[in-house]
Amino acid sequence: MIGDLVLPKTGEEWVYDPRMFLTTGIFYAMEPKRPIQHLHEISWLVAQWVAWRQGVENAYVSTDVVRAVAKTFWGSEAAADFSTYEGKGLAAKRIQDRQYVKECLVLCDYAWPIAHARHTEDHLGDPAIESKIFSAVVGRKTDEEALHRMAERVYNLQRAILVREGHKGKEADALPSFSYTMPLEHTMHNPDCLVPGRGGEAISRKGAVVDKEGFERMREEYYLCRGWDPATGLQTISKLEDLDLRDVAEDLRKRELAVP
Repeated sequence: MIGDLVLPKTGEEWVYDPRMFLTTGIFYAMEPKRPIQHLHEISWLVAQWVAWRQGVENAYVSTDVVRAVAKTFWGSEAAADFSTYEGKGLAAKRIQDRQYVKECLVLCDYAWPIAHARHTEDHLGDPAIESKIFSAVVGRKTDEEALHRMAERVYNLQRAILVREGHKGKEADALPSFSYTMPLEHTMHNPDCLVPGRGGEAISRKGAVVDKEGFERMREEYYLCRGWDPATGLQTISKLEDLDLRDVAEDLRKRELAVP
């Protein structure tokens, strides 16, 4: 535990620090409980990249692999550049959708997603493998997009319940104030706080804080990717209806907790 720095929303120690990983700031701000599987998708990849940089035997997650994973699984190579907030809102949305799918399918957090693989030529995993397995087991052909739409429905239903029960949207989608003012000192298993930067160059986030304007841009990008109202963080009736959650949309409309 780092002093008294415990996250008030999730009640956990500040381990997968957004002062280092940036994208995790969205997870900590949005999720009502510890989003460990979301946090692992980023932190484990970076940890294996650090092992590759240190020349650990059989380590294969190179800078090129990290950038390929980011492009394929997170939406853009920019998501693998931890010196900028660019692309992190989209990355957060894609990671959340995949992780909600994983939870619904009861897939092990240690094994999924298969974002990279030792024995393939480019070491890149298959983002569609969950949908292929689902299709084979259920007997109904389902592609990656359809499976992620299911995850969007689950996540939006959860969000609607939280808002109905008092969540304040954008006002509550925030980080503790210390994250903007207290420099990062260390993080688990990576004392130098190394992450890939621009062009894949190794940079250290030691001494960094979350840039408040950067976080707000990232959060706005996230809202837009979700189809929510960027001014309030509330869901839109049109998005809920598009997800076939018309009853949910109507309930929130009556309560004035959704926007057109």
